Amino acid sequence: MRRERIVIPLLAVAAALPIVAIALWSIRQTASSLADSCAEWNHAADAQGALSASIGPQDPCRVKTVHFQSKAQAVILAAVVPGGLLAFALLAVAGAALSRRRLVISGAIGILAETIVVFTIAPLTLIIGVSLLFLSRRVHSDP
Repeated sequence: MRRERIVIPLLAVAAALPIVAIALWSIRQTASSLADSCAEWNHAADAQGALSASIGPQDPCRVKTVHFQSKAQAVILAAVVPGGLLAFALLAVAGAALSRRRLVISGAIGILAETIVVFTIAPLTLIIGVSLLFLSRRVHSDP
């Protein structure tokens, strides 16, 4: 029983680590885009779908990044998608560390729910969510 109290939280950390790393990277990318003075936000394409941005000889920016969304939309998206994954992963790890089965299950279900919106890493979130659900069966809740 004593060994299990150490192994289960370590397994939860190992399972959640890829999602935590990807979520932190994604949030960092969004934050750096928001701080980029050479970025243009809320751009719309013309009728042919082409974008245009001009850089003059006196312009301090050598490269301009064009975003189709506003800064507020980028912040909301970063809070909901990678922020949500990060919160659910940490919830599952905390549940495993505190021997709270419902917290692990809630975190796993949250990660599985986010699978719908994280297209590029959907297989990863699916595998980790299911793994945490199976791991929750081994968590013995303290009274």
